[in-house]
Amino acid sequence: MLALGLAAAGGCRKRLPLSPAMLAQVQDTAGVQPLRVYPGKKLISVYAPSDEQNTFGVGGGDIRTSSRAENLKKIVGKNDSGLILKIEELNGAPLIWVTFDRTCNAVECAYPFVKTENDKYRLIDVPKREGYKDAEVYRHCVWKKRKLKSGRMASLSEANEVLLVKKNNGNILNIILTVRSVADDRSRTRTERSGGRGTPD
Repeated sequence: MLALGLAAAGGCRKRLPLSPAMLAQVQDTAGVQPLRVYPGKKLISVYAPSDEQNTFGVGGGDIRTSSRAENLKKIVGKNDSGLILKIEELNGAPLIWVTFDRTCNAVECAYPFVKTENDKYRLIDVPKREGYKDAEVYRHCVWKKRKLKSGRMASLSEANEVLLVKKNNGNILNIILTVRSVADDRSRTRTERSGGRGTPD
């Protein structure tokens, strides 16, 4: 039996994509609070400051003032555990809101993952940040070939778009939700001793 997202002594850990069956199993036994989920790859969101400009008239003309701020980079690593805050639906598909921040307990600062046709939960957006533009989102590293954009995995018939990047070889990269499974790999050996057949008659 697998213990999802929970540590067990003597066990062997591996990452598995979160599936609807796993989620249902945890919900039925203990709710979603004990379950910890992780991004399949490092997720990087780069926020540029918004164009905040104030104008006021002086002598019939305008003086334009602007406030400048530095870019903000938000990183969620592969080993950063997330907590499921809410489960709802988006166009008929389950939508999971996950927070990776201890100070966040609302969907406004959480990351939405939607279930796609192959039963994996994929990232569709990142939180907004006050005073910043919508983020540029990257998978694993800040590089133009790892920049994620909204699109459909395979066909236009899919209900929802997810954040992805399509490579020249046809592969599609995105961010999925995973869990750490702990399988007990300890084995026990039972010893039986033969009493012998005794002395023959």
